[in-house]
Amino acid sequence: MNPLPLAGCRVLITRPQRAATDLAERLRALGAIPVPLPVIEIQPPEDPRPLEEAARQAATFDWILFTSANGVHAFMNALQATGGSPQDLARVRLGAIGPATARALRQYGLTVDYLPPVYLSEAIADGLEDVRGQRILLPRADIARRALAERLRARGAEVVEVAAYRVALGGDPRSLEAALTPRPHRVTFTSPSTARALSELLERLPAPIRPADLPAVCIGPITAAEASALGFPVVAVAREHSQEGLIQALVESWAGMNVNASSLRPGERTGKYDSESDV
Repeated sequence: MNPLPLAGCRVLITRPQRAATDLAERLRALGAIPVPLPVIEIQPPEDPRPLEEAARQAATFDWILFTSANGVHAFMNALQATGGSPQDLARVRLGAIGPATARALRQYGLTVDYLPPVYLSEAIADGLEDVRGQRILLPRADIARRALAERLRARGAEVVEVAAYRVALGGDPRSLEAALTPRPHRVTFTSPSTARALSELLERLPAPIRPADLPAVCIGPITAAEASALGFPVVAVAREHSQEGLIQALVESWAGMNVNASSLRPGERTGKYDSESDV
């Protein structure tokens, strides 16, 4: 009888609790020992008024583009809190960066009009039809990169960016110390912010553990660049920038295949891509 593909692999999951549960279940079914440690928390924006105003004007936009499931839920909450409903978006075209974000939209009974073939924010901007003169809303994290908005503006769109949620440091040294005993074989990163947060928590340990001691599997190249710059050895990068791709990369790296391993050296960064992530 063949062993499960992740048998015995202890995997540290750094994404927020809401998203970590499903990933942990999937990994456990493959024989892994998942260790959830949410190193970031998703919180409401410090000033909710811009998001609320955008929600009131939702029906006036030509496109609303979502780059995370968190952005979907935050925007829908604001829409309902201001007296609206998902049905108000019936005539607005909706874009999603990847399958998890698209699933979040479908939970509200909404149709996704555009899903890029590659789950990167620049792919959204480049794949849309002529957007000259169109109003586009981007409900995003407070720390989201500006590349998507800049590219859309360069194509002539009127872009409104609002902070739909805030990314805060989660976890604490005590819970991290417990999660690292025994030492995980792999750590998964689904966004640059998860890599930065874990690095910060490691520095707070009484006896610091180096990022170099934690082999990382990353959801995409932007995340891999950040993890590598922080000193985590990136052993695999998902070819498809989604949870499915992350799991596949983890399985292949555990099998010793080291598929699509990052060649980035510590200190090297790239802003060319973005992957579907928590933020």
